[in-house]
Amino acid sequence: MTPTLPFLYLPDAVTLILLLLVLDALRRVAVIHIRQELLIIRKEMLAFRLAGDPARVDAGYAALRRLIDSSITLAPRLSPARLLFIYRLLRKSVKRGSPAPPPDPAREVGDRIAGASDRDCREKLRRLQMEMSLSLGTFFLVASLSGWALLLAAMPGMMKRSITHHPEHRTDAFFDMAERVLGRLGRHAQRIGALTEPPPKHQDTRS
Repeated sequence: MTPTLPFLYLPDAVTLILLLLVLDALRRVAVIHIRQELLIIRKEMLAFRLAGDPARVDAGYAALRRLIDSSITLAPRLSPARLLFIYRLLRKSVKRGSPAPPPDPAREVGDRIAGASDRDCREKLRRLQMEMSLSLGTFFLVASLSGWALLLAAMPGMMKRSITHHPEHRTDAFFDMAERVLGRLGRHAQRIGALTEPPPKHQDTRS
């Protein structure tokens, strides 16, 4: 039997390395893109605040600003494969009735926005938060191989549901469902991704 020479596998190894480099480059581009989108939302929010009375938007502005800044930092870690283990631990803690459930930043921001007295302020900040969640949900699904796998697994069920439940308006129903799913994914990614951040350091104030 003629032994297989190792150099015969060199083209396959080079192809695999090049593929990994391309995927890594695409991931970096996607991270840059989502950060730019979040920065645009933050600039729009700042322009809205400066255009009117700052006191009207302070109820939810600061909280939403912190959430956007946190999402910009967390963007490289937001993918199904990276967050799967933490997601499973979170579900187990919820099923066991953990006395201290993990924080939900998106819900906390929504509650602060709801506390704003000005209607225009509430609607504007809610829209900006929704845009942020949609952007993060889209990034979560299309910016990684694990995201594409999750998307391909969920797509048949979404199409079937839109056809069976809304046969006369299946296209509109599908896009409405996709918008809700992406927004929910974005909020979940924020929540689970926040658990990967190190706890804040407490400074010793004793003299």
